[in-house]
Amino acid sequence: MEGIQACNPSSPTFLSKDALKPIAAHYHVTIKPEELVVAKNFMKRKMEKENICDITTAFHLLDEDMFPTLKVIFRIALTIPVSSCSCERSFSALRRLHMWLRRTMGQERLNDLAILSIEKYLDNVDPENVIDRFAKLKPRRYNLMLPQ
Repeated sequence: MEGIQACNPSSPTFLSKDALKPIAAHYHVTIKPEELVVAKNFMKRKMEKENICDITTAFHLLDEDMFPTLKVIFRIALTIPVSSCSCERSFSALRRLHMWLRRTMGQERLNDLAILSIEKYLDNVDPENVIDRFAKLKPRRYNLMLPQ
C-alpha cells in the first residue's frame, strides 16, 4: 500500500524511492535512481503549471521512453484493486447469470448481462433514452414478399 501511495501526486511520499521499493520488489521491477530524480523534477514542474491530483493523471504524463520502470510501477498501482470485494461481487453475479439453463449463451451476450447485473445500482439511466437509441438502430423487421 505504501508503494501505491507513493504513486499518488498528493502524497508526501510521492516518488519516494523507499516507498516505491516494496512494490517494485514484489513485482520484480528494478527502480533506477536517476529515473526517479528526473521524474521528480519533471512532475514538480508539471504540478506548478497544472493540477495533478490523481495517479491516472500522473500516469498519462509519464512518457514510456523516458520513464519505463516508473510507467510499469504506475500501471501496477492502477490495476491493483483496493480490495477484492468488487471482484468477488462480479464472480457472484456471473455465477447467478451463467447457470445450466444459459450455458449455450454467447460470450458477448453473457458479458452484456453481467455488466447490467453488476452495474444495476446506476440510477441515472433513463429508459426513454434507451428505447430511443434502440429504435434508431437498424430495422429489425423484414418484409415478407410472396412471389406473384
